[in-house]
Amino acid sequence: MTWFEFWLFVHVLAAITWIGGAGAIQVFGILTKRAADPAKTVFFIRNVSWIVMRVFLPASVLVFVSGVGLVENGFWDWDETFVVAGIVLWAGVSLIAFGFLGRAMAQAGSRLESEGPSPQLMLTIRNLVWTSRLLLGTLVVVVFLMTVKPGT
Repeated sequence: MTWFEFWLFVHVLAAITWIGGAGAIQVFGILTKRAADPAKTVFFIRNVSWIVMRVFLPASVLVFVSGVGLVENGFWDWDETFVVAGIVLWAGVSLIAFGFLGRAMAQAGSRLESEGPSPQLMLTIRNLVWTSRLLLGTLVVVVFLMTVKPGT
């Protein structure tokens, strides 16, 4: 096994973990919303917050580190369009997801548990869900860029 093959394996595995997990969470979120049970919603939000910080954050770091390994051991330069776009989009998604969304979801879950559902809180939760969907869509764009590699 070459270093390139190693970094490629780590890169793909980490991306699958992050993006596949985020997609699965969206499905479970829809099922939780359909249940219309505040206790289930609290349970869901707490678990999502935990997963975001303890599974997706390490996966995101591995995506970046292994991406660096791929560029250093592969056939591309740092100024390639897909490399630059991938880094910029990765940084944006990571800052929003791990700097804001994970904590905001945990706070919303705690408020829902202590205060119960209110129109304002449910709107906040809905907005957080839509933010997570936008981030997932952005990650899908990154996967497209990494597989098609425009500009090469």
